[in-house]
Amino acid sequence: MKMTDFLRPHILMGSNLIHFFRVVFKLNFSMKGSAIPRLFLSFIILVLFTPFRLIEAFLYLFAKREQVKQPIFIVGHFRSGTTYVHDALNELDTVVAPRMVDCLYPYLNKYFKFMLVPILKKALPETRLMDKMKVTWDSPQEEEFALSLMTFDTSVSFLYAPKSNSKQLNSSVLLIDERAKSKWLKAHLKFARKLQSMNKGKTLVFKSPSDTSRIKELLEIYPDAKFIHIVRNPIDVIPSTLNLYKKLLPEFSLQDESQIDLDEFVFSFYEQMMSKYLRTKGELNSTQLFELKYEEFVEQPIENLEKAFQQLNIPIDVYSLKPFFASRKSFSRNKFEMEKGLKASITSRCIEVFENYNYSSDNK
Repeated sequence: MKMTDFLRPHILMGSNLIHFFRVVFKLNFSMKGSAIPRLFLSFIILVLFTPFRLIEAFLYLFAKREQVKQPIFIVGHFRSGTTYVHDALNELDTVVAPRMVDCLYPYLNKYFKFMLVPILKKALPETRLMDKMKVTWDSPQEEEFALSLMTFDTSVSFLYAPKSNSKQLNSSVLLIDERAKSKWLKAHLKFARKLQSMNKGKTLVFKSPSDTSRIKELLEIYPDAKFIHIVRNPIDVIPSTLNLYKKLLPEFSLQDESQIDLDEFVFSFYEQMMSKYLRTKGELNSTQLFELKYEEFVEQPIENLEKAFQQLNIPIDVYSLKPFFASRKSFSRNKFEMEKGLKASITSRCIEVFENYNYSSDNK
């Protein structure tokens, strides 16, 4: 590890003091050595930002509360193409997604964005850690990162505290725990309403892979929500997801990530999340949920989105997205060597998805 790695603040610098210490307490002070200087630097930055957070909270008291109407949720397991769909919809004039600045600083994004943008322009890498996609301060981002700065009960908490992965899966992804479910829904609604107040009249579009298993719960707070589910062959998804965590855990984890069985976590997460989704989708009508395959979407993105919006009764003209998709044609996707025994594990443990979506483990 480079010396400069110890001098990079953690994402927790965008939270508040109460949440910061809540995370430290949840970890039972079992931090790895390299995390301590990063946490200390984050704490200093957090303290410096505290007056601005208090001002923002005070000013927001007088802001008009906007109702979140008919939000769109892009769901699907990690590495299934959700980012591609999310980025595309964000290009539409009538739609807006949470930006990087919103998700890294949810307590400062309304009135102090002008102060944060120059910082992010210098601090952010040119591309994402797990692939070659460009990233900027206003890139569409998963709201789950913002929620992780508001409550511990999110799937991002696994990145902070990977040793408690089974508990986090049950409480914050499958939402089995009623108390954790209530906290997560409350945080999501709070974040969404603030984002709506900053983008009056626009449709919010969210993308968090973990939402794939939370559709029923999301409908409790957004009864008119629309869902677009994108699925991809598990033979491609699982190796890419393993690579994702191998890249993200060293950056986010506050514990020693080498002590967890990453393969088992990825398979367990995939099995349980997709199983809950497959049970849930049968309870939704055709105007609530549209399903598409990644392999078909990348070949005919305009046509598939047009079908989605027609079925969901969303009056949006997708043909304005032609320049966006033309610019992505040259994008080079990651390719991974299949580790010994991994293909057999994918074939046996992801059987439910293979059968429901007619995928082949030969990946032809």
